[in-house]
Amino acid sequence: MELTAVWALLLTAGLVILALVAFAAVAERPRTPRPDPRKLRAAAQELAVHANKAHTEAGRAAGAAADARERLAEAERARDEAWAAQEAADQTYRRAWQEVLAGRAAQDSRVADPVEGADEQQRDVARAALTAYRNGDISVEQLREVWLRASGDWDPELEERERAAYRYKLEERAARRVYHRADVAVRHAEQEVQVAEVALQALRDEAAEAAVEAHEALLATERYTQRRRLPRPRPRTE
Repeated sequence: MELTAVWALLLTAGLVILALVAFAAVAERPRTPRPDPRKLRAAAQELAVHANKAHTEAGRAAGAAADARERLAEAERARDEAWAAQEAADQTYRRAWQEVLAGRAAQDSRVADPVEGADEQQRDVARAALTAYRNGDISVEQLREVWLRASGDWDPELEERERAAYRYKLEERAARRVYHRADVAVRHAEQEVQVAEVALQALRDEAAEAAVEAHEALLATERYTQRRRLPRPRPRTE
């Protein structure tokens, strides 16, 4: 046998041996067991149940978010009404106070010295009021009223306007407090809407992911079930 033929034979034998070793290694390698279709089906059913629950929770979250937005709209309407009421009360008080100031200016122009020219009893009353004012027992407004009464220049109509202006001032303050409470309610409602919308988005994402996982699990179950049902090929006979 020629040298070239010998080397060719040895090379062929070596290749065969390598092929046998490789086949033996592959044959001895542990095979990954195929998944059990029953277990896959059970897992797919669990994922489907979870997807349905997530979808239901997302629906509830959507309703909660809608309710929160409606409460926010109501709170905003109440705040707008409170603001309008506060503005109206403030304007009413300002007009009444301007009338009071005008009345006082007219009255002061008629009164040069409330004590001067009064009778003895009026002087005594005025002096007593001045002493009480210096002792801190009465306010300057009360002192002024006593002087006006003592001088005979007391104007009951002006006094009524002052009382009305005081009532309007109290109403304006009350309207302002109502507005502040309404504004706080709006801020709370805005926070509730934000929380509800974040929860809604999270549940929608979870429902979508769960639906995809359930669908993939169902496809895997059908695929492995069909593989098990396929007949195995019979060995060929010579």
